[in-house]
Amino acid sequence: MQSILDTDTVKAVKAVKAGTMPTETDHPGRSRSRFTRSQILTLIAGCCSTMFINIANASIPLILPPTIVAKGIPYAYSGLIFGLFSISNVIFEPFQAKIIPFLGTRTTFCVSSFTGGACYLALAVLNITEMVAAFVAPATIIRFVEGFAYATLSTSSNVIVCLAFSEHATIAFGILECFVGIGYTLGPVLSGALYAAGGFSAACIFIGLSLLMTGLLGYFFLQQITGVNLRPKPRETKHVLTDRIFLGVGFVNFATGMNWGIFGTSLEPYLASFDQGAQVEGLIFAIAFLAYAGTAPIFGWAFRRFHVDYRWIVLVPLGVAVIWMLLGPIPAFSFIPPRLLWLDTVLLFVMNVFIAFGCVLVFDISLKRALTCGLEENVATYALILATFFTTIYIGDAIGAVIGSSVYFQYGFIKIAQIAAGLMFAFTAISALMLLINWNRSRGLAHRMFPSWIKPEKDTEVVAYETSPLTSSGEPVRDRSSERPSYYRQITTSLSVGTLGQTKNDYGTINTCSTTCFMSKLNHGVRNDPRVFGWFENERHRPLTNSNVPILADV
Repeated sequence: MQSILDTDTVKAVKAVKAGTMPTETDHPGRSRSRFTRSQILTLIAGCCSTMFINIANASIPLILPPTIVAKGIPYAYSGLIFGLFSISNVIFEPFQAKIIPFLGTRTTFCVSSFTGGACYLALAVLNITEMVAAFVAPATIIRFVEGFAYATLSTSSNVIVCLAFSEHATIAFGILECFVGIGYTLGPVLSGALYAAGGFSAACIFIGLSLLMTGLLGYFFLQQITGVNLRPKPRETKHVLTDRIFLGVGFVNFATGMNWGIFGTSLEPYLASFDQGAQVEGLIFAIAFLAYAGTAPIFGWAFRRFHVDYRWIVLVPLGVAVIWMLLGPIPAFSFIPPRLLWLDTVLLFVMNVFIAFGCVLVFDISLKRALTCGLEENVATYALILATFFTTIYIGDAIGAVIGSSVYFQYGFIKIAQIAAGLMFAFTAISALMLLINWNRSRGLAHRMFPSWIKPEKDTEVVAYETSPLTSSGEPVRDRSSERPSYYRQITTSLSVGTLGQTKNDYGTINTCSTTCFMSKLNHGVRNDPRVFGWFENERHRPLTNSNVPILADV
């Protein structure tokens, strides 16, 4: 019993050093359960951080502008304060792929939680001043630092949870996206009630204390996983960042972020024009965000259970474009009255279902492409994927916010709907060109037609497949029957454990099967033994049967 415990401890330490988390397969001496205590605590910490940071992000647009107006500060300064927050997100998010593996998951989580909580407590103290310069300058700096905390905490939470549930990473991502929607739903409700009861400071204190408690939860219950000792893989990383499918889904994610920016800046003043009161507006927002929260984990489960081709991602900007056409409506849909509140609510619900479908599918495809291009399933890979995911979202959101705010106040909501529909149709066409056409084949045809003008294509797919951890080192990529025995493929058995059905060894790397690796080591390690070498020569063309499989084990 003591030896089993010692072996489990060694395997857990090796997995953490390799940038992964120990799974149930690393503990053969223990009784298997659905989820471990560590996984449950990790999920709770990740859900809490995701919910509270998005409660904060959804609350500030509701409580900060009236505070600025009440102090007699020009309203234009609010644009500066909000703008620097978005700029900070765009600046710091790409660096998360390096920050999280370097500092470690728990350190990054705790530092970002404490920093975010300190920012909101500082805003609560800052509320005592009435001078323009004394409020605007510190508030601008605080919001810039808060942007760093938001980007770091969002990314680190997803990395930690996906590592803990590496066999169900897409489902885990969908659950966290569910709490994004819950945070955006509860944020206006809680902050509005606190603002009415105790003012701006009361709402900021609640958010700040919530983030501080989340940081303490992470400090005591999360595991510290770093990627400092991981070997850099510039070749595989380049394959991922230049992969056609990876770039295509990233472009769709950028379009989703731009839609969020237009949606967030123009919807609230449009709903206010119905004069139905703040309660009705809050209910419509809640319905829209709950649609995202309710469907994201369902899509995560569906993509884990069933194979969904990456080409279906093109439906996301197409569906959003059609919804914007109906929201407008554009002249082609002039038979639809432009001000039907119930119809707008239904369309917003459907739009958020499309967005949830797109966000979860983008993550699922990005993870599969990263593993196919040769990256291992560890903290560095998840940090790279999620940093790319959130970076494209934030850049699109910043551009969409500028478009939405500038066009709405000059031309109205119908013009916004027309522009948004046109942009989404354009994004649909571009993403279709990137994802539905294999440009490598087109390049080869063009080279045959114009050999002196166009260079021949590079077989990057084969190179990426050969370096992929999903391909065992002993298994030939192409048909090389003259080089290796025919039974190499026949006796291969697979243990479906990882995200894509791969297995993990003690060091966190991915092997397609243990039998093939044993055959490879046997072939290369003891081939000088005349008994083994002669057996290989005699059995080279012998068909595989149940009777001769034990002979290999005996050898």
